[in-house]
Amino acid sequence: MPKRIIPVSSGKGGVGKTTVATNFALSLSRYAPTLLVDLDTGTSSVRNTIGVPIERDLYHFFRKGLRLDECITRLPSSWNPDGLYSDFGFVAAPLHLIEDVTNFGPEKKARLCAAINELPADYIVLDMKAGLDSNVVDFLPWSNSGILVFTPHLPSATLAASDIVKAILFRKLRIVFSPSSPFYNQVKDPRTTTLLVNDLLDEVEDVYEEGLPNLDAFLVDLASALGPHPVLEQVARTVEHFRVHYVLNSFNGVEEAFDTAVKPFVENLVSTVSERMTLTNLGWIVKSDEIHLGNCRKRPVLLSPRDGHAVHHATRGEKALDALIRETTGLAIEPKKLKPVLPVPSRPDPESALARELDSLNRMYHRKGDRDDPRDNFDYLTARALHLLTHARPSEFGTPRLCGPAEILRSFFPADGRTPPA
Repeated sequence: MPKRIIPVSSGKGGVGKTTVATNFALSLSRYAPTLLVDLDTGTSSVRNTIGVPIERDLYHFFRKGLRLDECITRLPSSWNPDGLYSDFGFVAAPLHLIEDVTNFGPEKKARLCAAINELPADYIVLDMKAGLDSNVVDFLPWSNSGILVFTPHLPSATLAASDIVKAILFRKLRIVFSPSSPFYNQVKDPRTTTLLVNDLLDEVEDVYEEGLPNLDAFLVDLASALGPHPVLEQVARTVEHFRVHYVLNSFNGVEEAFDTAVKPFVENLVSTVSERMTLTNLGWIVKSDEIHLGNCRKRPVLLSPRDGHAVHHATRGEKALDALIRETTGLAIEPKKLKPVLPVPSRPDPESALARELDSLNRMYHRKGDRDDPRDNFDYLTARALHLLTHARPSEFGTPRLCGPAEILRSFFPADGRTPPA
């Protein structure tokens, strides 16, 4: 069973989500066995990004009854001559659009979730389809955002990414406060409370209603109507502890990215969801001709030969870089002293994630401009993700397993009657 399942999603297409997901999964496989699952079943994006022969895909899982682990494609040796990505594999979407595979119902969704939960890898990266529907939201964690991808070049996608956060939280709230929820066994007037809670949820979810603009206002109104209640307190903690992780793709400069992407993203989250959440920028991917060329050739940039600009530079200003990382990530771990160039072993140690993060940042700092190398960006993204995977609580990044409504309810209302932590 996987240690962590990490969905990569975007509110709209055209932001490079599959490019990020594919290269991130490849980079992560350097540290531990990693599988990429293409859930963009309408366009088969991963198949069009990694142009290797594919014998079995999700069609064979749904239509032919094969196990999901029998549908894994590995890289041929010609694509991986040094064996660096031997622990990478992927499950492709069907070659063509097939209605009952693309728009599968609850039964097939539950079957696919159970199969993903049993895949033989430490890390599972899910390439979600763009947009928001049940075949996206139901595969996302309920305590964090997974990895959201947006770009300064598509402002509407930035706002759509914040809508994903709202959808995750509302899915959880709809389950916790569903009419059949055990919550109503703990209140004086179950019928009235059921109507009250769901009317409030409808109002805060309706963007045309101005009475309850976000979840903060919802919780205040609910607390004033019902008084102190352990489940309400837990819901408030759930919102407060929710983690949002994002990556900026086609990065084109700090100032422009902040004004056109980060600022509207944060403002929309605060106004329509909550100001209590914790936001983390996992990194950025520079706008790169190499990435574009790799996509055209169906060969991801991490599997493509370098174009010659990747030269080593001695580290400078290590204390300043360390201070920057500590300030922006909140890390309190004392990093190892960096050598001028941190070597990349065939199987890097996840415990050295912070040192590799600093080294990647240093390389990006010294290259700048037209010498930017997107491989450094993926090194940095992977190092930051590994730090979360090895040091943060499992609920803070990705999910140990894809959970259905029954499991979410059990987390709030365990059989022993105790209210668990958020």
